Amino acid sequence: MQTETPSTRGADELLDAKQVAERLKVHVATVYRLAESGRLKALRLGSGQQRRRGFRCWASSVDAYLDESTITVSAAKEAA
Repeated sequence: MQTETPSTRGADELLDAKQVAERLKVHVATVYRLAESGRLKALRLGSGQQRRRGFRCWASSVDAYLDESTITVSAAKEAA
C-alpha cells in the first residue's frame, strides 16, 4: 500500500509568520497586521491571544495575496 505524502497530493505548505515575512520581504509585524485586517488568510492555533506562536498561513494564501497586490505598468502610469 502506497501512502500519499504532501508532495504527491499537491498539498499546500503551512508557513509561520517569520517565513511569510521572508517571502513578502516585510517585517513580521506587517504580516500580523495583514492577517488581522483580513487581507491575508491565516490561522491562529491555540487559545492564547497574546502569544503569536500559533500563527500559520498557507503558502497559496501568500501567493494569492502577492498576485492581487501586483499592479501593471499601465496602471502605474495612470496613477502617476
